This record gives sequence, structure tokens and C-alpha cells, in this order.
Amino acid sequence: MDKVHNRDSALFVAFDTLYGQDIVKVDKLLLDWPPILSVAFNPEKPKPLGSPDFPDGGLRAWSTVIGALFMSFATFGWVNSFGVFQTYYQQNTFKDYSPSSIAWIGSIQYGLIFVPALFTGRLLDLGYYNGPLAMSSGIYVVALFLVAECKTYTQVMLCQGAATGFFAGMLFGSTPAIVSHWFLKKRSRAFGVLAMGSSIGGTVLPIATQQLFGRVGFKWTIRIVAFILTLAVFIANLLLRPRLPPSNIKGGLFNWAAFKNPAFTCCVIAYNVTLLGLYVPLIYLDLSGQAAGLSPNFTFYLIAIANCASLVGRLSSGILADKYGALNTLIPTTFIGGLMSFAWPFATSHVVPLVVVTIIYGCATGAFVSLIPSAPARLGGMNDAGRRIGMAITAMAFGAAGGPPVAGIIQTKSGGFKDVGVYSGGVIVIGCILLAITRRLALGKWTGKF
Repeated sequence: MDKVHNRDSALFVAFDTLYGQDIVKVDKLLLDWPPILSVAFNPEKPKPLGSPDFPDGGLRAWSTVIGALFMSFATFGWVNSFGVFQTYYQQNTFKDYSPSSIAWIGSIQYGLIFVPALFTGRLLDLGYYNGPLAMSSGIYVVALFLVAECKTYTQVMLCQGAATGFFAGMLFGSTPAIVSHWFLKKRSRAFGVLAMGSSIGGTVLPIATQQLFGRVGFKWTIRIVAFILTLAVFIANLLLRPRLPPSNIKGGLFNWAAFKNPAFTCCVIAYNVTLLGLYVPLIYLDLSGQAAGLSPNFTFYLIAIANCASLVGRLSSGILADKYGALNTLIPTTFIGGLMSFAWPFATSHVVPLVVVTIIYGCATGAFVSLIPSAPARLGGMNDAGRRIGMAITAMAFGAAGGPPVAGIIQTKSGGFKDVGVYSGGVIVIGCILLAITRRLALGKWTGKF
């Protein structure tokens, strides 16, 4: 008994030494459940303003964010425009294919954009960034131009779906971690500016693509868009630079130890579940409006409206997250997105309600995309930030790729979009519940900033 008592006493002293808490507070900490995992896993704590470790501003830091914005425009902006191609392929090139089969092109593209983050994040931690970035940029540009030469479903799947999706991920995968090198207290705000790029791209590119289809045809539409994206990638290559020195910590390419943190594991699961439904309305807004009798000349603008509205969500969510916490902002905004997904099929026959739902939905999805890196970034130190954020983003590929095809199957079997809306909204709400559990695990309580 004396040995046990001495061991327990030593444990309390160790806690007191490490965390600056008296024995009474430590005793309460051990009795509370779940444990305060944010302490147990030592997430980085905000440092005072002016800390030399994180500039949190200045020309070099914000020029890096602008470079990240251009990279987001060139990658996620392109991927977020697939709704226009879904409609075009379904009505022109691949009339004999089901909506679900066509949706697989966009799903593969959207799923693969998350996969390379694991590799690029690890390379960044080891000090390799600009060389791989330049090589991936060249391959990505070639793949974009090759989409114009595709004629069969398989060719489009391999080129637009697989190639542009994967190499867009190679370009974007480490971008959030690069921004993390320069910001701490204003990190969520910087992430919000980064995410604005995909919103701008998702607004401008669908409108340009739709207009160009009727004027210059499919091939030259792709080529013109590819030239625009090439310029954006070139600017991003000039501006994006890492700041922190290389760190070769243990764990290899994939650090399973990070998943010993239940908060991190739950966060990754929550992201996947949410993505199973989050982008379903964005892909099917155009088709659902046409199916309800609205003019195609109007419905194709819905994708641009949603992406434009997401611009507001991306920027405002970053500001709110810096003040109130990333998950404190992410959970309610994503829940609103779930409600709009439920409402979307019931608003398709009237212009004004559909536009209102689209705008609110766009704001909510923008907030989600903006804040994706924030929670994984806080669940550990900066020496492993690239790999940890990369693992979280790579794991999201399952949810991102699976959602639209499942929705396409539901739409084909039901013959409408109401069941699709129930599916989309339902999985988003479940994802919000899992995010709330993540927050509880990280803080050890239901209140507090995280």
C-alpha cells in the first residue's frame, strides 16, 4: 500500500510540475470524464501578440496567404465547378449514362484532391516543398489541357477525374500548413482568406464555362479555362514559401500515434461523415431546378450563386473562429448547411426561395471549407503540423468521393430530389453531432473556446 501511495503521490507531483495546477485541481482533472485531452495532448497555445515565433502579419506573411488564395482558386475553384460539367455531360456528351455514373467523374476528382495531402504534408515537414510544387504544377497544367482532347467516358474519368483531381491535391495539400507557418493568433482568419480562392473560382469559372460552351465549343472552353488556371498556379508558385525549418520527427509518412488522441480521430470521422452530404446540393442544384421547370438559363447560375455566397462564409468564419474558436464556429454554421440541404428540394420550383436557400447554403459550406484545417492544426505541435493536417485532409477523401454517387443512386431510384435532400441533410447533422463530441473530447467540457 505504501508503494501505491508513493506512486500516486509522485503522479500528482508530476502533474503539478507539468501543468502548474495544485493537487486539488489535478484530482478533479483525473475524476472528470472525458479527460481534458487538450491538456493530455498539449495542443499549441496562442502566444502573445508580437511573438517572434509567428509573425501573424506583415508583407511576407500576407503575400503567402495571397499565394494560397491563388492556389485555392486554381485547384478547389476548378473542382467546385463540376456542377456545370455534370449538367453538360448529362445533356450532351454522355446522354446514355446515368446521373450517378457522371457524378463519379466529379467524385473521383473531388476525392483525389484530398489524398496527396498526406505525402505533401510529410515532405513539407522534411523541408521539401517548392521543388515538388513546381513539378506537380507542370503536370497539373498538362492534365487540364488534355481534358479538351477527351472523347470517351473513360478518357474523361482518367483525365478530368483522376489526373486533375490528384495533381490539384499535390498543389493544394500543403498550402494550409504553409499558412500555419506564418500565423497563430490570426490563423483562422488567414485560412478564411485562403479559402476565398476556391469560392472566387467556383463563382467565376462556372459562369465563364457555361458562356463559353455555347460560343466556342467544349475544346476551346477547356483550353481558355486552362490558361486562366495556369496563370493562377504560376503566381502561387512565386508567393508560397515555407518559414519554419525542417523537422524529421518519428512516425514516418503516416503517424498512427496521432490517432491515439480520440479528439483527432473523432474529428477526422466527423469531417468524412459531413462531406458525404455537404456538396450534394452544389452538384445537383442546376439539374433539380430544371427538373422542377425552371429555365436552364437561370439554373446554371445557382452554382455560381452558392460559391459566391460561400465567399462571405469563408471570410467571416475565419474572423469568428479567431474570436470564439474554430469548432465553436464550425458546428452551428455546418448545422445551418444541413438544414438548407433538407429545404433545398422543396424550394426548387420557385426562384426566390431557391435563391435564398442557395445563398444560405453557400455561406455554410464556405465556413466548413475555411475551417477544415483549424482543428487538426490545434491538436498537436507545429513540428508535425504538415503531416497531421495532411493525414486529416487525406482521410477526408472517402467522404468527399462517396457522397455525390450515393446521391445519384438515390435520385435515380426515387425519381426526384426530396430523398436526396433528406440524405444530404441527415448525414450533415450527424457530422455536426460528431464535431460536438470532438469539441467535448478536446476540452473535457461542453463550454470553452476551441
